[in-house]
Amino acid sequence: MKKAIIIGSGFSGCMFAMTLKQKGWHVTIIEKSKITGGGVRTFYHGGHPFTYGPRHFIGPEENMPAFEFLNKIVPMRHIKKINLSYQQKDDFFANYPMHIDDIKKLSDSEKIFSELNSLPKETKAKNFEDFWIGRVGKTLYERFNKYYNLKAWQLKSNTEMDHGFEATVKRKPLEEGVRHEFHTGYINAYPTNKDGYNKFFDVSLEGCEILLGKEITKIDQDKTVVYCGNEKFNADMIISTISPDFLFDYCWGELAYVGRDFYKIVLPIQQALPDDVYFIYYPNENEQQTRVTEFKKFTQHKSNNTLITLEVPSMKNKLYPTMIKKEVELAEKYLKALPDKILSVGRMGTYRYVDIDDIIMQALEFKKTV
Repeated sequence: MKKAIIIGSGFSGCMFAMTLKQKGWHVTIIEKSKITGGGVRTFYHGGHPFTYGPRHFIGPEENMPAFEFLNKIVPMRHIKKINLSYQQKDDFFANYPMHIDDIKKLSDSEKIFSELNSLPKETKAKNFEDFWIGRVGKTLYERFNKYYNLKAWQLKSNTEMDHGFEATVKRKPLEEGVRHEFHTGYINAYPTNKDGYNKFFDVSLEGCEILLGKEITKIDQDKTVVYCGNEKFNADMIISTISPDFLFDYCWGELAYVGRDFYKIVLPIQQALPDDVYFIYYPNENEQQTRVTEFKKFTQHKSNNTLITLEVPSMKNKLYPTMIKKEVELAEKYLKALPDKILSVGRMGTYRYVDIDDIIMQALEFKKTV
């Protein structure tokens, strides 16, 4: 029986563990923490279920096979949600993404529409700032995008974001008509079970050897051997879900990431946000938080109280790969240097902002090759 070692037991590690197990491999999971599931696992605060994210399933309809795969293990329900953005200047909650009807209610709407009508037909943006000013004008960019992005990615200037910035608009810069997010062309869903995706982790790791609380100290890439202190683990293949620079002992430098601090607050009311509103974004310069989430909207938890979380960008942890060209090129250098028997997957492993649907699709394609 062929042996595989999977480094990390987040969603990516579990998905690839299931894939290899179904193909008859012996799978060993090596996980640094004391639990599996990573940030997608459901935890509880005062009885309220939540994830660090939150991790709803969202992806284009072309990734329907991923949704159908997951739905067989964890029953999912489609959600219709509205996001709001607090416009401090006018003390007004506008739709997010930006909606044409809300612009009319802003104090500088005349200036905004003048800029919109004067936009060039084509722009060749070199960075995030150029991209958004070229699509919505300077005033809307400063109100909705500028400071939010500076906070979210811990940047001094949005000109630093010079790679992949086009992906920051998934549909179109200005919405019209329907206010719900991703109302056409996308799958937007969340598990129906109170414990979210937790059953997926149990099912995917059944029959695997699971080693929790193990710190990897060395990886012999040529021999596909992983060392945890004095312990040695041999395999025919290694699948890594951690940052690729670690696999090379940071020989060409350490990759940059941005993290989040999550603050959980329980309020003595049944519902904090309006119906269908799951998120509120805070794009203002003098506010630390980027987003507030009411988890009841996702989990449908029944309680006289409600749990909200505040997300504050931080450099204390590594959650999001940056969209800076030199960092992406460094990641590609590491990934190209990996031998054939080592595969790097997932958000950290590929240094790409991939979601649950992308990971499942990647694993389903991988299954055809082993």
